[in-house]
Amino acid sequence: MIKCNKDDCYWQDSSRNCECAYCIRNQAEKSDDHKKNEADNYISVLDKVRELYEALTEGELPEGVNCELPKLSETRAFELIWFLQEVTCCLPSHIEQCDTCKELYDSEQGGFCLDDEYEVDGETLPKKYWGHYCEACAPCVDFRLK
Repeated sequence: MIKCNKDDCYWQDSSRNCECAYCIRNQAEKSDDHKKNEADNYISVLDKVRELYEALTEGELPEGVNCELPKLSETRAFELIWFLQEVTCCLPSHIEQCDTCKELYDSEQGGFCLDDEYEVDGETLPKKYWGHYCEACAPCVDFRLK
């Protein structure tokens, strides 16, 4: 029997095999002995959210998808993604948008979310540095976690 790995899955406490899309598509992601590669059709969570983001900002849908989506700005598209992450819990919350370059990144793999929990020279990090940054755009200050 396949048990769901997602905390809020409908099937988690069920005696049935999990049938949610999260488990069906991501069983390989949770398995240590399964190699993640394109031959296995592995698609990372970041790539899935990027596909949604591009569909919302560029209006281009994957082949075989036939629906109309509004073309949104990068900011509005990520607001929708944030809503799906934080309000509905449909998407994992570790995908962030860099405040500088607007690229999406996986905060479990890198990047920074800087706020008042960081300090520079013993003082709280100035608010002008607060925000989400990918590895390439992080501010050039010597910040440390308090």
